[in-house]
Amino acid sequence: MASIRLLIVDDHEVVRLGLRAAFELEPDINVVGEASDGAEALAKMSVLAPQLILMDVRMERMSGIEACREIKSRYPDVSILMITSYTDNEAVFASMLAGASGYLLKNLSRAELLRSIRLVASGQSLLDPELVKQATSRLTTLATSGSQTQTPGGELTEREREVLALIARGYTNKQIANALIVTEKTARNHVSHILEKLGLARRSEAAAFAVEHKLVPPREQHKDEEF
Repeated sequence: MASIRLLIVDDHEVVRLGLRAAFELEPDINVVGEASDGAEALAKMSVLAPQLILMDVRMERMSGIEACREIKSRYPDVSILMITSYTDNEAVFASMLAGASGYLLKNLSRAELLRSIRLVASGQSLLDPELVKQATSRLTTLATSGSQTQTPGGELTEREREVLALIARGYTNKQIANALIVTEKTARNHVSHILEKLGLARRSEAAAFAVEHKLVPPREQHKDEEF
């Protein structure tokens, strides 16, 4: 039987080593490589040719959900299993929309992890019922309510709307952090959450969305940048 070609993607080296160790003695699982974020995983896809990707949800530079969306658009036959330390219904919802085959918490046992890898590699979907219950309800609501009744950007928090306005003005993560007096990592997380909630892949798309739906004050849409 052919082994499962697995790529591990996580921004913590210790986690990657631990995951690799969990598969070392399994004859049907071959870890073909590792990546520290979504961008690196995307760059390695053509060389490593994995069958399945075990992907962390929250990573710097490119989040797991953003990478999942991009990888599935380029390599639709690759299965992606999202893994995280947090129970986050928004992330479950975004993972489902991005095309992930499953969503797991990092506190699961080794036996459960191996079972999940094999199930997803066989073509099955694996989404924890407890984690996706609210996300499924939200999908149903969106499908039946009609897009015209939805307020553009209404799912964003007040702070995320502030960040979106700055994205539309062309601010980098560092500039957003300086403007809002937060860390650059916090700014990156806000940007990732905005893209996930809006179902977008790039900052440029978020900027266009903000301008199109008038989420940026008119005086700011044409204002000369300070940087």
